[in-house]
Amino acid sequence: MGCCLLPSERDRAYAVADNKALAIDGHLYSSDEPSLPEAELALHLYNRFGHRFAGMLDGDFACAIADGDELVLLRDPIGLKPLYYGYRDGQFCFASEAKGLLDVADEVGEFPPGHIYSTKTGFQPYASQVKPVAEFTGPEQAAEILAMLLKQAVQRRVQDNLAPAVSLSGGLDSSVIALLAKECRGDIKTFTAGAAGSEDLPRAQEIARYLGTEHHEYVYGAHEISEVLPQVIYYLESFDEDCVHGAVANYFAAQLIARHADCYLCGEGADEFLGGYHLLKEANNDVEFDSITADLIANACRTGLQRLDRMAAAHSLEFRAPFLDREMTDFCLKIPKEWKVYGPEKVEKWLLRQALSDKIPENIVWRRKAPFAKGAGAFTITQSIAGKGISKEEYMAHRQTEGGMILKSEAELYYYRIFKDVFPHPSFERLVTRWDPLQRCRGDKSGV
Repeated sequence: MGCCLLPSERDRAYAVADNKALAIDGHLYSSDEPSLPEAELALHLYNRFGHRFAGMLDGDFACAIADGDELVLLRDPIGLKPLYYGYRDGQFCFASEAKGLLDVADEVGEFPPGHIYSTKTGFQPYASQVKPVAEFTGPEQAAEILAMLLKQAVQRRVQDNLAPAVSLSGGLDSSVIALLAKECRGDIKTFTAGAAGSEDLPRAQEIARYLGTEHHEYVYGAHEISEVLPQVIYYLESFDEDCVHGAVANYFAAQLIARHADCYLCGEGADEFLGGYHLLKEANNDVEFDSITADLIANACRTGLQRLDRMAAAHSLEFRAPFLDREMTDFCLKIPKEWKVYGPEKVEKWLLRQALSDKIPENIVWRRKAPFAKGAGAFTITQSIAGKGISKEEYMAHRQTEGGMILKSEAELYYYRIFKDVFPHPSFERLVTRWDPLQRCRGDKSGV
């Protein structure tokens, strides 16, 4: 599938039995057959249940099966693992990144999360077999359950001894993951990349000292960003400025981690499922709050998760996101919205703060969320570098893309031109998604 495999994963990534072959990118978590490698487990379930096996898989995965003259593909419900497909001369082809289909397919599309495809039946959604979700009577009990489920999710992701590393920004989410990873495995290492003077560097140092981790950091500046920016856009497969700015920081973090580990844990997913984004406070009513939340979850695979996946893959690295564990996400969807964004002060991720308030210093528990690229110092520097390459007049004359998207700034026009140099076909531009759920939910399509 074009996926990057770590040496220790190759024996788990494919299986052959009964004239069928299966390849998988990702991980499965099974309490029934915990000793089976992922590919063998998936093929075992496919042999027993046919296409219905898709709903039985728990984890983050993209999967391909050759079964005689039938090809079967599927992708996990959240889209943690990427998958793309295309056609040329009536032939169907697929890859784990869109760039894998350059010069191979005439039209490229994203394989939808939570779907299974067969050359015999086409695309069909599948429903995951949901485990019973714990009940609660009030916020205190819900906070206890949340803490328990999150620790279990971390344990599942370190049990194969491949994840001794945590990407640590010093914010609430990554600090919580570092804390729980430390409880599960005492030998973890933490990693932070940021520009000189950025907020993340001292904040991460503080929590690393508190937890007693072996901490590593990388400080970058304008020169380093200028050198890697074209590579970042190529790996990212997007020109959306919010995604590009975050990807720059992710690139340097992944580069640093790859010197010490093959895999790392991160705090991705907490904002989507636990009410972490400040824009949720702008919702006019409960219906709009739910609509924004649904949009954040549905498009995470095309924004934040895409950033993480592509920058990690660029360095032959894997990330794991405990907040996106299936039991965690099912439980989070049951939490009342007023416990996510709480009270007159509209405290974001309130229940998560309550759940871990006795384990983390108070100033970290109640730390206000900062956008990732700004906290890491990548936003201002990257935008300044790109903006210098485009005049105001040039931007106004070319602010609409070939596909009709309105570019937000001179910097985004700069990113777009780099993108088009490597991805000239219009179908690649159609894969680009804006991180702007409020705009979509209110029906303004001008920049989408």
